[in-house]
Amino acid sequence: MTTGDNNQPEAAESASSPAKSSEQSENERRIHSYEVQLRRLSSELALTEARERRAIALDLHDHIGQALAYTRMKLTRLKGNSVFCGFEDEFSELLLLLDQTIRYTRDLTVEISPPVLYELGLVPAIKWLAERAERRHEFKVKTRERGQPLKISEEVQILMFKSLQELIANVAKHTRATKVNIHITWQSDGLQIRIEDNGQGFAPQTTEIPVPAGDGFGLFSIRERLSCIGGSLVIQSTPHKGTEVTIYAPCSIVRQSDEDQNTSG
Repeated sequence: MTTGDNNQPEAAESASSPAKSSEQSENERRIHSYEVQLRRLSSELALTEARERRAIALDLHDHIGQALAYTRMKLTRLKGNSVFCGFEDEFSELLLLLDQTIRYTRDLTVEISPPVLYELGLVPAIKWLAERAERRHEFKVKTRERGQPLKISEEVQILMFKSLQELIANVAKHTRATKVNIHITWQSDGLQIRIEDNGQGFAPQTTEIPVPAGDGFGLFSIRERLSCIGGSLVIQSTPHKGTEVTIYAPCSIVRQSDEDQNTSG
């Protein structure tokens, strides 16, 4: 009797182990599901933001930009008709101010949403971004393209462009580089972009991307949003020998939730 009583707690614990294991597995599954949903929501929010910025840029161009251009045309005509009225200087000042406002509006339109991305496509937009980076920062940028261009969705184009835009900004802020190379490689099922710089680099053990603290579209966000559509981000760096960042995205969107469903099926 004594022996049987001593074995009862062990038997009860053994019986509860499968239940605990099942509960733990279910919790892990739910956590993974929530992570996938959050990544997908983050990606969709980024795309929604890009579309809203595009709409604002079009409004600036179509309404404010055209109104300013029309106003300048009318003001130039008035100046020509009032040569002997004594207001030449005032008209010149107004036209100068109007020209500055028109240039600012155009620059703001491009800053909000570059038209070249939607009108000409991703590769011309990348080359435009490279030329703009050279003008704004103290490094030279070379762009190379290899492979046969493929048709990719607007979603992929936006995410890849925004990712490269952020990577170039990081080079300008942190690397002290003087040269940057951008390699665009079309693969059989997707697009790979590699950006290399000759900056100060960093130790390999620090290549793990930290969780951001309100950095917007930082490295962590790039990796998560690319991962959500079946893409990736890889960093390689050596102290004093520069950094290489490679991003990849498929032409056809592959979402993690779809992969999970296919695996479970």
